[in-house]
Amino acid sequence: MSATIRIQRVSKRYRSTRVLDGLDLEVEPGVTGLLGPNGAGKTTLMRALATVMAPDSGTVELLGRNTGLEGDRTEIRRRLGYVPQETGIHDDFTAFEFVDYLAILKELTDRRARHDEVRRVLDVVGLSDLRHKKLRRLSGGMRRRVVIAQALLDRPELLVLDEPTAGLDPEQRLRFRETLSSVGAGATVVLSTHQTTDISALCQRVVVIGAGEVHFDGTTGEL
Repeated sequence: MSATIRIQRVSKRYRSTRVLDGLDLEVEPGVTGLLGPNGAGKTTLMRALATVMAPDSGTVELLGRNTGLEGDRTEIRRRLGYVPQETGIHDDFTAFEFVDYLAILKELTDRRARHDEVRRVLDVVGLSDLRHKKLRRLSGGMRRRVVIAQALLDRPELLVLDEPTAGLDPEQRLRFRETLSSVGAGATVVLSTHQTTDISALCQRVVVIGAGEVHFDGTTGEL
């Protein structure tokens, strides 16, 4: 099975702090969990995988394309879903309007088909009944589910999920695990979390990083 993600000798520094240090990693289709203490470089790595941050050195190849090339980045983003750790969303949007706005940015141009897809992903995360409610009137957990919904638009081949269950209660976390089952066969999911129960329930593989390097790469049972 060919790798969806190929990371070679990737380094990133913020001022005097080296966050990623010559990191090498390949990820194949399936669900891979990413663990590590605060400051380990997880979010920096996830931002590189989401094409929102370029490394200082090294290469990141996603879906057979190089994130360092503008044309390749555009194609990657058409096939990518991303849940960032910190999300800025406009409170005056309804849930439907927010997800529809992101669908437009993903170039889903047919209005009827796009609206059908927006309704589908909101249903997947259990927010169909609240799709016309303003985001400012939703709880933190519900707002998080709206962000998860937009990441599922157009059934992405690569899902990058940075602490997706943060702010979710146990029932919502269980619903999230069920939600991942809606991702198409052959898709690649990278899930960064502090919830080891999410890792054990969802992931076939787990990678542990610390000080910007891989310290473990194997199955949850081996970990």
